[in-house]
Amino acid sequence: MFLPYAGKRKRALADVLIRELGSGRWKSFRAAIAFARQSGNHPKLLQTLVRFARRGGIIEMTFGANMFSGEEGSDYDAVKTLLEELREFPNARIFLYNERARTFHPKFFLFASERAALLIIGSSNWSHGGLENNVEANVLLHMDFSDAEHKAAYDEATKMFETYWRAVE
Repeated sequence: MFLPYAGKRKRALADVLIRELGSGRWKSFRAAIAFARQSGNHPKLLQTLVRFARRGGIIEMTFGANMFSGEEGSDYDAVKTLLEELREFPNARIFLYNERARTFHPKFFLFASERAALLIIGSSNWSHGGLENNVEANVLLHMDFSDAEHKAAYDEATKMFETYWRAVE
């Protein structure tokens, strides 16, 4: 567990995301995040996302839409920036989730390869505060697929992500 408000220790969630996306270890990056703010589109994070996609990494990110209001849901400009940065990569997809009378509120980040995964679950949204400045709590779960329990947990997490990319009936 770590608290993103770590200054020189490079333990903010933005630092972890940049490090993991740039590591060359992962084949995919999925995220389901309550909301995106333009302040979360930190230039170094965007550059690292683009490099990850250019290397063939799969990116699937879902953000709450909630009518792009100032208080709930994502900023239109934040989503537009992500779409523009990743538009040339067919392996990168951005989704918006909106369901009547319910708020989309997860904060999950999932990196995966053929043999391992890293699941981050916590309180951080895609904003400067959530990724770099606020005192947030996030748990990093390292999964080794040679362990049946780890593989089962990964499979459950993947099923959960899939529900965010299907139309709500």
